Amino acid sequence: MLRCCAFFAALILVGFTTLEAHADGRVALVIGNSEYRNIPALKNPDTDAENVSKTLRLAGFNVFVAKDVTKLQFEEKFRNYLAAVDGADLAVVYYSGHGFQIGGENFLIPVDASLKDAADIEVQAIKLDDVLEQLRSKSKIQVIILDACRNNPFPRKDYWLRDQLIVSGDTGLAQVKSSLNTLIAFATEPGAVAYDGTGALSPFSSAFSRRALAPNQEIRAVMAAVRRDVVKATNGKQVPWENSSLVDDVVLMRNDEPEGQQVMVEQTQPASERGLHITGAAEAVDNHGVSIPVGVGPVPLKLDFPTNDPAVSLKLASYPATGTLSLPDRTLSPESSLMADDVDHLRYEPQIGSAAPVEVGFQISAGKASKRATMKLSPSVDPCDQAAGAPLDLQGVAPGRQPNEIGGGAVEACETAVKTYPDVTRFRYELGRALLASGKVDEARKAIQEAADKGHVRAVFELGYIAASGTGTTVDPTKANSLYSQASDKGDPYAMAAWGRALFNGLGVQSDTGKGLDLLLKAAAMGHINAVNDLAVIFQEGRNGVPADSVRALAFLRAGIERQGVYSMSILGLPARSALPVAVCKPKVVRKIITKIKVVKIPTPTTPPVTETPVKPKQNDTWPAPWRGSDGDHDRPSRPSGDVGAPETDNTGTPEGGSTGTSDTGSTVGSDTGSIGLF
Repeated sequence: MLRCCAFFAALILVGFTTLEAHADGRVALVIGNSEYRNIPALKNPDTDAENVSKTLRLAGFNVFVAKDVTKLQFEEKFRNYLAAVDGADLAVVYYSGHGFQIGGENFLIPVDASLKDAADIEVQAIKLDDVLEQLRSKSKIQVIILDACRNNPFPRKDYWLRDQLIVSGDTGLAQVKSSLNTLIAFATEPGAVAYDGTGALSPFSSAFSRRALAPNQEIRAVMAAVRRDVVKATNGKQVPWENSSLVDDVVLMRNDEPEGQQVMVEQTQPASERGLHITGAAEAVDNHGVSIPVGVGPVPLKLDFPTNDPAVSLKLASYPATGTLSLPDRTLSPESSLMADDVDHLRYEPQIGSAAPVEVGFQISAGKASKRATMKLSPSVDPCDQAAGAPLDLQGVAPGRQPNEIGGGAVEACETAVKTYPDVTRFRYELGRALLASGKVDEARKAIQEAADKGHVRAVFELGYIAASGTGTTVDPTKANSLYSQASDKGDPYAMAAWGRALFNGLGVQSDTGKGLDLLLKAAAMGHINAVNDLAVIFQEGRNGVPADSVRALAFLRAGIERQGVYSMSILGLPARSALPVAVCKPKVVRKIITKIKVVKIPTPTTPPVTETPVKPKQNDTWPAPWRGSDGDHDRPSRPSGDVGAPETDNTGTPEGGSTGTSDTGSTVGSDTGSIGLF
């Protein structure tokens, strides 16, 4: 690798070749799953992931790294990654771990998967097609690299997929149909098994990391070189394979400087003066600590560097553990160097989902003099995101709040954010949510419409809710379904649930049970609890041609409990709002207690009692459990007067993205917001 030049005697070299990539929206997610809990551990994935993540950082990518992830951890990490990749030129996903095919569909396996029951694949594994679909809706080019072509290690071989019970494939992964501008690389050919190799790295990841940093090499040439290396290392037993529909060139490691270009600058400062420059520069860096907002793009660090002496240079001695450093014209890598007059233009963009402070180390040099300096940067979430962020918003940066959890100071916080960051569309949408919660419907609708027009997908869903509920306007289910469909196509889980429910039950649209079920499954896979509950009821009762299966229903209720689903708990008779909620939510407790779902029929009393608690709440009495954010549970807010600011609803009059009520022609009774008494 070429490194930036050092200073020699009275001459310095400027305009050198660098390892820096352009700041053009290149984001990678790297996953390594080794320590499986219910099957033998794998040897290499953790080290493979570490090696590949370092490689992609050297190429200038913003790299999200996840090791030994459970299903819930994957959902969270993937949502944060999707928020970062929104609008990116290039999205890369590398996965090393267990993966296998069922009915021609590929699944990646989290470390906590047990896959004992036929329904477990739907709630415990990750469907590769869902990952691809999300990336296609958000990025220009997608590259998926799979070092996961292994045998199915689980005893069970038949699993539910939608409305069919299908036997899993014997070996490897299935071929994937790629859409335009997608490359999918497999560690070996479809249906074949990849090897771990004899070293710390798999033959595939070792070859990829070695070849990926070749300057200005198009990725298809890189993969051809990787294939040659792996075939040689495995004596022809493993042949990497890729499926490409790329129409644009993809270069992982860019080098746009003419090779060998050098500009000679005479150094005239005496050694003592250069020493003063270095000391002052080091103090400027060491004394610099700043809070950096998350999700607003690269933020200038404003170091106020004391010198622009061309004899002074800075080399990155330690790159931040998360996030990216950049200059206006390029992203910096761990091998980057800067000139003194570059430093005042230095920027940092925190990684979404990472709250820990990071350090950036520089080696500052001039001539033979050199000094180390470190700055500290602290990611922070804007008050608007904290006060009015939406749950499961794939363009959001915070866990989110339900509508009735939005407090009185949210409008002011979001107005400030919109004014400070006029180009960040998310704040305009969150301002609309805050205004809606405060009763300012017309202003809210205007802000939400502006956000939708500027590309915020959840805002499109929100407009669908407004049309469905008639909030400040006439009820229009046709318009609502159209908006739900648009937002669903862009990958929003709330819209997937609402549109899927409408299709499954034929609510304001011609019924399409298969597509509706598929959308509900996708929403559930993204962590949408009410979609999980809808599916549990569909499978428990058997609806619209989908066969009843209480074991399958139980699998989804367990998934709801793992995600703190109050409605899921209430169905199974668990405390919905315990003062100590931790104990009832642990999967191991659930496995010991719950073995089946029992349907209990309550006879109608001949004489009404003096006081009677209805089995079902009123249709509009749907309120969420306390919000569980990064700082714990919040008290249940007081109920607002009237309909304005009440929980947002879909076209069935239920909470924002919630389940459907008794008028929903057979969809789920109640929502994930309280005890319902479904069965």
